[in-house]
Amino acid sequence: MPITVADVAAELSQQPEQVPGSYTDRDSLLYAVAIGLGRDPMDPKELEYVCETVGNRVVPTAATVLSRPRWLQKDRQSLMSKMNYALMLHGEQRLAIHQPLPPAAETLVSTRTTGVYDKGEGRGALLLTETDVKLSDGSPLVTLGYTLFYRADGGFGGQSEGAPVPHQLPDREPDAVCEMPGRIDQAILYALCGDRNPLHRDPEVARTAGFDRPILHGLCSYGIACHAVLKTMLDYDQSRITGFDVRFSAPVFPGETQVVDLWQDGKVISFRSRIKERGIVSINNGKCTIR
Repeated sequence: MPITVADVAAELSQQPEQVPGSYTDRDSLLYAVAIGLGRDPMDPKELEYVCETVGNRVVPTAATVLSRPRWLQKDRQSLMSKMNYALMLHGEQRLAIHQPLPPAAETLVSTRTTGVYDKGEGRGALLLTETDVKLSDGSPLVTLGYTLFYRADGGFGGQSEGAPVPHQLPDREPDAVCEMPGRIDQAILYALCGDRNPLHRDPEVARTAGFDRPILHGLCSYGIACHAVLKTMLDYDQSRITGFDVRFSAPVFPGETQVVDLWQDGKVISFRSRIKERGIVSINNGKCTIR
């Protein structure tokens, strides 16, 4: 059944419920390995992210997998349950870091829908959500923003304007370029971080969705881009990152090389990711804010 304007109004009026969450250093270490850190076991900078006897740094974008609550909000009728999940794409990801992530933590997590935008019949709908994560003492840790593109749910009569405007990249040659080689089994490894969507591992599911083979998780590419920023621009100092926003523009296949173009202007590092083997942009309008 198609969604309606009334469904959207009911969703936006929902008050978020704060529920407990937690993660261990196994989760933060696994995430770092899944996005490619630690490939050189003699690199002391990368070891600080993957070996607790060397360091206790956590990649900021690990917040996307470390922010899950222990259970979902109860007695809540979600608009997303009425939308066509099979034709959903992750359009944008936003992240605000309020303090560096600890290797392990007890957390408080709340999620709410912040906007639903109707792009028109046959053009889909955008659904925006925001997740706030606090430490158990109530201090803010991170805020995550998601833009989900539901390709089959446009034309319900809702508002079309008001979605976030993407960050504009500088009109000059990149200040730096970083090549990030992929692993052919990277989607299988990244799935162990918690995203078990079979689109990324099961060839038959991928074919049903229109791909000739499984695609890499968009949030894995998101983490790889953060890895490139840390490596190339910040000397692996994750504590300097205060925000990390991207727009996903094309799927990535496991094993492909992601070439990250980087520009720095004061406290803003702009970036995009290109696929070396196919010459396409996979992540665009990237914006990393730093201290």
